[in-house]
Amino acid sequence: MDVREQVVAVMRGVGFDGDELEDGRRLAEDLDIDSTELVEIVVALEQHFGIGIDADAEGGFTTVGDLVACVGRLLSVGTGARR
Repeated sequence: MDVREQVVAVMRGVGFDGDELEDGRRLAEDLDIDSTELVEIVVALEQHFGIGIDADAEGGFTTVGDLVACVGRLLSVGTGARR
């Protein structure tokens, strides 16, 4: 499974419909994800991948693709290692 597929699987596990989780879909506007749900998603991604995500340092997340890119970047450079 690639990073995108794993991110989608984690989001499904949190309760989102996998069919809606396309890279260009906006988290708030298209998927009705509020800030509390976003925190839940980020925590689930951190646990799944064993990384630490600082949403503020990453500039926030607007789309599903932003989440995928962030996780991929942290995994590839190793800077997201669990704190």
